Amino acid sequence: MNLSAATQCYLFSSVRETELEEVFSKINVSESHFRKGTILTMQDEPCNRLIILLKGSVKAEMSDPSGKVVKVEEIHAPNPLAILFLFGENNRFPVQTTALEDINALVIPKQSVLRMLQMNEVILKNYLDTSANFANRLSSRLHFMSFRSIRQKIALYLLDLSKRQQTNNIILDKPKSVIAEYFAVSRPSLERELTKMQHDGLITANKKQICLIEKNKLIQLISF
Repeated sequence: MNLSAATQCYLFSSVRETELEEVFSKINVSESHFRKGTILTMQDEPCNRLIILLKGSVKAEMSDPSGKVVKVEEIHAPNPLAILFLFGENNRFPVQTTALEDINALVIPKQSVLRMLQMNEVILKNYLDTSANFANRLSSRLHFMSFRSIRQKIALYLLDLSKRQQTNNIILDKPKSVIAEYFAVSRPSLERELTKMQHDGLITANKKQICLIEKNKLIQLISF
């Protein structure tokens, strides 16, 4: 088992390989290999195991009863999948995850995860911290998705970047194709709205560099 790769995951941060080896010797844990294209979890199936990516990445997708599929995010190693949904009532995987490349992962049954958390206080704290961080990101995403128009989503995204980069002359942190996926819109729709916002004098845009010209008006767009 690749303990060196496992310790790179935040869940096992500050845990020595020897400690982790001792913990793993007392629980049911296996290292599994998944080929590119393999479905690791199905949306709405019981969340009865913790999957920790050691190598590779997956795409997480959600579908509705009509069959519409929306890409939620990509998850890269070293990270766990659906850590927030392992415990609680009616706990199920919220998304389908599919390997984007060949993957190595640890698979730990739910009861063994509980035993592991009881055995090691550091892993317990890391688990709680990771769950809280995931909950915060989920909350931010839900807040973001509550903005119905593309313009409102762009305004919120640019204002957040401006805050993090501490400037009105911001650099997009992701390719526009990825941002469009995050907005659940097409790349052309995103480009059209950015062009309209330039024509309205709200921003100027040059490839990945965007200047917020009318920051107060952008704030007004998301204030409702």
